[in-house]
Amino acid sequence: MNDIIIKNGIVLTMDKHRTILSDGAVVIKADRIVAVGPNDEILARYRAAKVIDASGNLIMPGFVNSHTHVIQVLLRGGLSQDRELYDWLFNVLYPGLEQYRPEDAQLAATLYVTEAVRSGITTIVDNADQGRSDDIAAATIETYGKLGIRAIYARMFFDSSPQHLEKLVETVMRKAPAVKHANSLYEPTDDALSHIESLISRYHNAYEGRIHVWPAPGLPNTTTEDGLMRAAQMAEKYGTMVTLHLAEAPLDANMHGMTSTEYLNALGFLSPRLLAAHCVWMNERDLRLLKFHNVKVAHNAVSNLYLASGFAPVSKMVSQGITVGVSTDDANCNDTISMILAMKIAALAQRGSNLDSSALTTEKVVEMATIDAAKAIGLDHEIGSLEPGKKADVIVVGLQKAQLYPNHHIPSVLVFQAYGSEVETVIADGKILMEERVLTFLDDADELLLYKDAQRASESIAKRGGLTGLEREWRSLGK
Repeated sequence: MNDIIIKNGIVLTMDKHRTILSDGAVVIKADRIVAVGPNDEILARYRAAKVIDASGNLIMPGFVNSHTHVIQVLLRGGLSQDRELYDWLFNVLYPGLEQYRPEDAQLAATLYVTEAVRSGITTIVDNADQGRSDDIAAATIETYGKLGIRAIYARMFFDSSPQHLEKLVETVMRKAPAVKHANSLYEPTDDALSHIESLISRYHNAYEGRIHVWPAPGLPNTTTEDGLMRAAQMAEKYGTMVTLHLAEAPLDANMHGMTSTEYLNALGFLSPRLLAAHCVWMNERDLRLLKFHNVKVAHNAVSNLYLASGFAPVSKMVSQGITVGVSTDDANCNDTISMILAMKIAALAQRGSNLDSSALTTEKVVEMATIDAAKAIGLDHEIGSLEPGKKADVIVVGLQKAQLYPNHHIPSVLVFQAYGSEVETVIADGKILMEERVLTFLDDADELLLYKDAQRASESIAKRGGLTGLEREWRSLGK
């Protein structure tokens, strides 16, 4: 006996043929997909303890969010608005994170996962800025494990502080004298890598294999050569990937008289194990290097626009065969956790910045949120498509909505007409996390309490850190 059959739906498989079944079904046993096929054939052959009727709706793989920062969710709500990257980093993000306690991290992770599941996300790569605190790391990871999402905890570290960056930070921080600025973000290389290895030993493949741990040097210009190469060696030792932020802003794009990508290439750091986030300020040679070394890219269209960082050359990446995943980035420079919104902005940004209405097709954007994102994080053999033998990460998107009619082409409807709230059912690793918009890990009363607790915690963190934005006059022009 199987556990679940989802029947009577339009099945967007994302298999290598990009098969779409107009009337199909998916069979799940334990944590795996057993069968995918035409509805009549599946129902004639299989039985299950639970049957979900997806009549008229879309059955598809869960979304894979290839780059995000989770616990920052308590720093949104207006605290981050009208700021460029370094102003946002040093006058909002790091001062705010400095004030977090383990209970804040647990609350933030719960709020994040709640929103993520409600928008159809089943896998996340959390670039954890506050991973230095073992209590905060444990609280965050264990929340993922208990709530049921698939999560990669990429523990970030900074072990170098370049002089030119220090001067910039000093200047930026003078803009917000009332803020209680963070203590040094930098830590000894040995301490950082030892802690990452400890997290790997405790949590990698924990919670039925849903939790992974990666090393995550912050940026090329905030990490020593030793830190970069030892992180890469650690990833190879444990069979993980390594991730970092690359060329997000002009200041990050060059080092030692060469581009940051050329610098990483000279070190021997570029490899198929590398997931590079952002990659906004890239020249043609940089792109060739990414392709040559099979480096993967996490594209954060919304945050790059939010922080005025620029437009990543994603259409060029895709045309050159570089694997790119769509992602939502920080929960407080987006400020939503919606892959459907991220897909729309990614498509529109490429069309507008290239003056080309077909620069990024809706089909490719859907790939970038599912199978390509899974490939970008090294898990395409397990997730990203609906195929027998793969992990049962499945969502049902309700199509019976005003905004989704008329519908003639599923990828276009998903990218340009959906809001994200149409997701009705979410299954991760074979377990139902939400059914017909009802969460299984949080009842309605507790969900409302979660929102109130998040508001109180956010206000407390902001006040402790002296963050501005809790009260702001109406401002029709920027300053």
